[in-house]
Amino acid sequence: MTAREWAVRLLTDVRREGSYSNILLENMLRKTDLAAADKALVTRLVYGVIERQITLDWCLSACADKPLKKLHPFVFDTLRVAAYQLLYMERIPASAAVNEAVKAVKKKQPYAAGMVNAVLRNLDRRKTTLFSELPDGDRGLSVKYSCPEPLIRFWRSAYGEERLVSLLEGINDAPPVYVRVNTLATDTAAFCETLQKAEVAHRVLTTPPDCVEILDMAALQTLGDGVKRFYYHQDLASQYCCMALGATAGERVADVCAAPGGKTFTTAQYMQNRGEIVASDIYAAKCDEMARRAKTLGVSIVQTVCRDASQPAPAAMHETFDRVICDAPCSGYGVIRRKPEIRYKDPAVCESLPPLQLQILNEAAKLVKDGGVLQYSTCTLNPAENGAVAAAFLREHPDFAPRALEGLPESVLGEPAWCRTLFPAYHGTDGFFIASFQKR
Repeated sequence: MTAREWAVRLLTDVRREGSYSNILLENMLRKTDLAAADKALVTRLVYGVIERQITLDWCLSACADKPLKKLHPFVFDTLRVAAYQLLYMERIPASAAVNEAVKAVKKKQPYAAGMVNAVLRNLDRRKTTLFSELPDGDRGLSVKYSCPEPLIRFWRSAYGEERLVSLLEGINDAPPVYVRVNTLATDTAAFCETLQKAEVAHRVLTTPPDCVEILDMAALQTLGDGVKRFYYHQDLASQYCCMALGATAGERVADVCAAPGGKTFTTAQYMQNRGEIVASDIYAAKCDEMARRAKTLGVSIVQTVCRDASQPAPAAMHETFDRVICDAPCSGYGVIRRKPEIRYKDPAVCESLPPLQLQILNEAAKLVKDGGVLQYSTCTLNPAENGAVAAAFLREHPDFAPRALEGLPESVLGEPAWCRTLFPAYHGTDGFFIASFQKR
């Protein structure tokens, strides 16, 4: 199969299985023997089509004589892959994009080959003027930024017009790449020396500590396996979250929704690998993977436990932890740049999440010692899952007080010192929320 055919197949699988594209893509890239350039093309096409699907469908419909919704899914995805190349990949000749699409359709749905050829050639002719014909209002914003109208209205209501525009302008950008230096195996200066020798462009941040932005991801991937235990990928927001927790050596910490383990491992480094961290997740396989990663990184203070954080923990765990991390399941609207299909969730579907998040937070509170810290976080931009849950927790728990978050960027929402919403456009992070509480 060609790279373009693999892209179409993966797009079909994402839709059929309801799985995240990054998971299916990683599995496919690991199993196939495609050349590196072809793997890069598959990756660009899959993410690009998902990101721009609303825009692509509007453009294709504008260039077709008949409605496209009744097309066979394979044909429609083939059109989308070709349209993405025509509109967003200038280095690929238009003839190659069109001819490869027609050739692929002839193999599986030959009746549609003529239509595919006509639509794509029409799109190629009109691509320089098509975007001047966008509809007005939210429909036009939806087509321009490839964002569903319900999410546009939702974000406008939540954050106002100015922040809505900044969110829409950023959802299709490539996210910055941040890594956390594994201070149990090396230090930032030595790691950066390794990067410099390998000619990996990078930038060291002053806050949070031991955070490095990678400016050349392709060069980073050329580093040998021996270097991989010196770092791991972790967004700036999650590193701020771990810094704000304030864990120190010798403490006992619980991470109640820990998989895939990044916050657990970073917290272990702040603790200098002394003390104990109980990292739990509802899925046993994820617990096993966290244990494996901890061993690779040299983290020896982590114990993994398979349990449902929304249900009561064993009584022996109650009031035994100095700090508890509660990074709850959420709608994920803060990480659309990394998981583009999240944008297609209907915001109404997320209404069931705040009660679950509050339930998890209530159960996590039972684990905290007197004077201990409970920290709540999500990777979403939805006030109902963020500030509303944190405020509800404080109302129900007079035994907890707000705890000021130290060292974080300033809020753009005028929030109190104990909670913070981070925005990609303003803070350079994923969309993220943190709230901190201290038991009286």
